[in-house]
Amino acid sequence: MEKRRFLFISGLILSAAALMIVEKPVRYKKTFEPAETPVVSRRFFLTPASFKDLKGWKEDKMLQALPAVKNTCRALGKKNEWQRFCADLDKAVFKTDGAFRKFLEERLEPFAVNGGAEGVFTGYYEPVIEGSLKKTKRFQTPLWGMPSDIIRIDLGKFDPKLKGDVVFGRKDGKEVKPYLTRKEIETGKYPFPAKAVAWVEHPVDAFILQIQGSGRLRLPDGREISIGYAGNNGHKFVGIGALMAREGLLKKGVYTMSEIKDWLKKNPVEAERLMHANPRFIFFRRLKENGIIGSLNVPLTPKRSLAVDPSYIPLGSLLWLETKGPSDKGRLNRLMAAQDTGNAIKGAVRGDFFWGSGETALHEAGRMRAKGTYFMLVPKEGINDLKKKGLINVDAAS
Repeated sequence: MEKRRFLFISGLILSAAALMIVEKPVRYKKTFEPAETPVVSRRFFLTPASFKDLKGWKEDKMLQALPAVKNTCRALGKKNEWQRFCADLDKAVFKTDGAFRKFLEERLEPFAVNGGAEGVFTGYYEPVIEGSLKKTKRFQTPLWGMPSDIIRIDLGKFDPKLKGDVVFGRKDGKEVKPYLTRKEIETGKYPFPAKAVAWVEHPVDAFILQIQGSGRLRLPDGREISIGYAGNNGHKFVGIGALMAREGLLKKGVYTMSEIKDWLKKNPVEAERLMHANPRFIFFRRLKENGIIGSLNVPLTPKRSLAVDPSYIPLGSLLWLETKGPSDKGRLNRLMAAQDTGNAIKGAVRGDFFWGSGETALHEAGRMRAKGTYFMLVPKEGINDLKKKGLINVDAAS
């Protein structure tokens, strides 16, 4: 596959294209890459379960998840398997957690993902950063919008076997070359035709905002606006946390977002070198509504939205999560909606828990890393389709 892809790209955009990065077009965000990235297995199946198998099902404050479930219906309500569920949800009024729980039990069936196998669950948040819509003496670090010279090539239009693969570049005469790296953009040595969406005070703030993929700016007049992902330069993501850990700049196994942010601001010379080691660069746009818009293109709900690997878990899926929160939060057994994705979120059982915005959310997200599992809650109308695809493994049920 890799050899065919290489030859195809070379023939498509001449010799320079061999240097391009091929990626799946998912929204970029969010967490720092762990020092050791697990090998992703392509194995995926669903094992029938019952609601009695879901730990804490009866105790969850279920109504807190209702906004996330309604947002899923905004995105998926017209799909065959979701039509009845979402139509019923739209007409229903729930006064208690129990009423909503009963509604779900009557219309959904739980399935253990990969037979209840464990995976890793981390957390992310929406940064709130001081900023300005114009450059000032205080705010001099730009948040760039999409450059006008970037070229996006959908390889699936040339070869169906490469459906979903995208490369980015820029024209150089008759050739298309890889787009500028982070270092090339930030040092200003090459033409870069882009306009700043906004300005922030510190380069580290801009870098963290790029890692998270979106965030909120608090303007000098007290107003807040949301900044979201518009695109990227096509280069491979390099996790700065893993790099700092390898160089011994952080305690072994400790590289939370908060600690990395503090270290980078205290060591500006080394910070620039480390940030430039990640060639991937994110371009932003101003959002009309506040709050993070996930890959499902709906607003995320704090503590109820989960980022997943969409090659296994379809976006919009309702999930019952069983994991552990940060040290003082105990178990996180709750109803979640799969509404986002992330470059570090790979595998059938792997999730990124959205904590919300601000410093408290940063504190919780930065400390979260725990093993856990989840169940997929499937509308009854969609079960036959899963059976036809061979994804339901009845023999694995206990």
